Amino acid sequence: MIIRLLGPLELTGPNGAVQLSSAAQRTLVARLALTPGETVPRSALVDALWSDEASASATKTLHSLLARLRGQIRDAGLGELITTREPGYVLNASTETVDAARFEALVAAARHSDEPSESAKMLREALALWTGDPLADCRPGEWTRQESARLVSLRMDATEDLMDASLALGEHAAVAPLVAALVERHPFRERLWEQLMIALHRCGRQAESLAAFQRARAVLVDELGIEPGTRLRDLEQAVLTADPRLDLPERVVVPVRGNLPADRSSFVERPETEHVTDLIRRHRLVTLIGVGGVGKTRLALHVARAEQPPDGAWLVELAALRDRALVPHTVAEALGVVDQTGRGQLNVLAEFLAGRDALLVLDNCEHVVDHCAVLVDTLLRVAPKLRVIATSRRALRVHGEQVLSVAPLSVPYPAATLFAQRADAAIPGSFVITDANEQAVADLCRRLDGIPLAIEMAALRVRALTPAQLLERLDDRFRVLTDGGRTALPQHQTLLATMEWSFELCSPREQLLWARASVFAGGFDLAAAEAVCSDDVLTADFMFDAVDGLVDKSVLQHEEHAGVARYRFLETMRRFGQTRLRASGEEQRLKARHRDYYANLAAQGERAWFTPRQLATVGAMTAERGNLRAALEHSLTTPGEADAGLRLAATLWFHWVGCGRFAEGRHWLDWALSLETEPSKARCKALWVNGYVATLQGNTSAVPALLEACHREAAELRDEDADVFATYVRGAAAVFEDDLPRGAELLSEADRRHAELGHLDSNVIMAKVALAITVAFSGQLDRAAEICAEARAVCEENGELWARAYALYVLAFVAMGRGDVAEARELATTSLHIKAKFDDLLGIAVSVELLALIAAVTGHPAHAALLLGGADRVWRSVGLPLFGSATFAASHDRCVALCRQALGDEAYGEHFARGAAMTVSAVVEVAAKDLAQP
Repeated sequence: MIIRLLGPLELTGPNGAVQLSSAAQRTLVARLALTPGETVPRSALVDALWSDEASASATKTLHSLLARLRGQIRDAGLGELITTREPGYVLNASTETVDAARFEALVAAARHSDEPSESAKMLREALALWTGDPLADCRPGEWTRQESARLVSLRMDATEDLMDASLALGEHAAVAPLVAALVERHPFRERLWEQLMIALHRCGRQAESLAAFQRARAVLVDELGIEPGTRLRDLEQAVLTADPRLDLPERVVVPVRGNLPADRSSFVERPETEHVTDLIRRHRLVTLIGVGGVGKTRLALHVARAEQPPDGAWLVELAALRDRALVPHTVAEALGVVDQTGRGQLNVLAEFLAGRDALLVLDNCEHVVDHCAVLVDTLLRVAPKLRVIATSRRALRVHGEQVLSVAPLSVPYPAATLFAQRADAAIPGSFVITDANEQAVADLCRRLDGIPLAIEMAALRVRALTPAQLLERLDDRFRVLTDGGRTALPQHQTLLATMEWSFELCSPREQLLWARASVFAGGFDLAAAEAVCSDDVLTADFMFDAVDGLVDKSVLQHEEHAGVARYRFLETMRRFGQTRLRASGEEQRLKARHRDYYANLAAQGERAWFTPRQLATVGAMTAERGNLRAALEHSLTTPGEADAGLRLAATLWFHWVGCGRFAEGRHWLDWALSLETEPSKARCKALWVNGYVATLQGNTSAVPALLEACHREAAELRDEDADVFATYVRGAAAVFEDDLPRGAELLSEADRRHAELGHLDSNVIMAKVALAITVAFSGQLDRAAEICAEARAVCEENGELWARAYALYVLAFVAMGRGDVAEARELATTSLHIKAKFDDLLGIAVSVELLALIAAVTGHPAHAALLLGGADRVWRSVGLPLFGSATFAASHDRCVALCRQALGDEAYGEHFARGAAMTVSAVVEVAAKDLAQP
């Protein structure tokens, strides 16, 4: 359900939009929706409709309007959305479904945040909810005018808050034109004038900043007859005296202390809570076992939130993982550990966690239990302060493991408490346990064996049935389901019976979707559901209704990623769907459709990589990582499908290279190539892509065999495309091995042949960039600048950022060679900022190295040593520092020599060590700092 008030009023349900034909109906919806879940007195509704001109029959007319409105709402599939609650009516909806309420909640949260980036994110999300003038299609009147003015004022305040957050983030160059436009439309808002003056001052435009003050004063005096306020006058004086307090304050990098999600619903205390807390404080590994739906994950997260270890509590979700070999990769991703080297990910994790006091929550380990056991055993041995809470249906069987079987909730309490809380959440304010229903609730919870998930599913039915009616229907259903010699344990039987009962309460379309959507790993969006799950029975036109129905029944969980609604199952729900899908005989067909959809998505991403959608593609691939892995594994484990897996792994080159997934890319490419050994164009592409990734890792020993095989098979197939890309990779590898003449020859050949074949993508640009740095190393600065200027122009024309950043780096290197240090710094800093957006550690490392040299030659040796330490920190996650190349290392060695000469060995070592201890994000922030600023 969606209710929009911040623009044309809209009320949408499972069966489509409610046709609100009159301004009176729209006004009623708006008045109730502005305070969802709260009772609005009849007098307030009458006032909203008729202000002070209400007739004697106004209350009767109100009842008539509401009756028709509630009928239309029921027809739209929204049930009893509006109910009577004395002394008026209530709209039974959450704040999340009403754009105005969500807007106010986001703005309030942004004002309570101490982190400008988080505030800016929430404010942008809040302002994006606006689509027009609020309440414009409601009945004109005093209430409408007042409420509309209030919302518009809040919007303006939020806009000013966003400008403040942007200024705090150092985005003054972007803020200046935005605020300049705003003051033209709102000339009496002094806060906007203050923001404009600060932005102009920080851009180095002091004269314009002072001129802005004079304009503000003229407007206020001429139009309102008042002088500017104290803050604005003080700001003028600060600009005149170049007060350093106006400069952007140096921000302290706040380390991330975990990734545990916020509780979406209340936690019902249970006896095990204290026991688990005591166990994890006295021991280092606690495994919670029990049937699905018994509450293992909720209990683990609740305990973990309370622990707050110095280095954070981290949730690792393993349910969507199907390839056991990727368990360490999944843990690394959850911890934010990025390592592009050829080292095993388990070794990387061991090194990262060795000295940290942290808590890991490994959720849903049962299907990868052996690999989880190896990982946990290894990490606990090398990281003495690390603790682990695992949830599983089987114990890990690791030395020192404390296993606790999580029991169902006791009946009547706390099981009845859980039922009451979830029932009340279904229709806020509608349910409490009374003398009349207490026994029925207790019997219902007892019939459900106290299993939390089963109780929560049953509680949703109070929208239509009383607890006594629920119990009667559930007993009937259980007699049908549990007769027939079932051999499962009683608690498994109970949960299965509850699932099947809930399944049969779904519409036929919802049942189909529940089964079919179980092929998704992690989450999915509506477009994916339409493409993978639709057919003549469940058509794409009705897919949203089916999705919305499953969300309403809490079968699917609603999430949001980059402004797009996504959906996911709780693992127990997904497994039930899988059993239904398997029984239908459609499992292999759906898995193939799933694989084909994500293969097409990868192909779209490959095409979008050389467009302005490049950064959005990074986010899309990250969101779909679980599904891409599932598609790859299905292809590589299903007889006759390995070719599809090979093509998908090769198509994803931009993900492996551009998004810093070297190790995982090698995993899939090696596996696919080992299965598909007959020459094909797909195999040729996979060979050069694998060689490309290995080259960037510094794993040069693996590269020759891969590229020779590619050249040989490409010649056999007359595949010129693969052959020229392999030539580029061979050229890059030669440069890294310091064979500059051979590298220049191969890269020139690749550049020429790319032009002849009409190729144009990021790798074509990278061939030019590699050629440019090669000729720059040989002293041909003008030629290098010419090549990179061309590459930069092509990237800018096509909206490409990733390869463009490398071109800027080479142009910065050329500028240093020419002695233009200011130009070099500007180019290198721009390159660094771009690479940080992609988490491209290789690009970050080379940019930081160059910025360190710039700091050294401009008289800042301490800062340069700090950056050298930071660069070393990044290189350890990339591969061989500076590719193991003496040519690339020449500038580095020069920088080290300058620093040691100026500081001495001891001081140099201290600054280097400080840099090496920083996080990658801190390295980027420090490297980008303008040393010319105080």
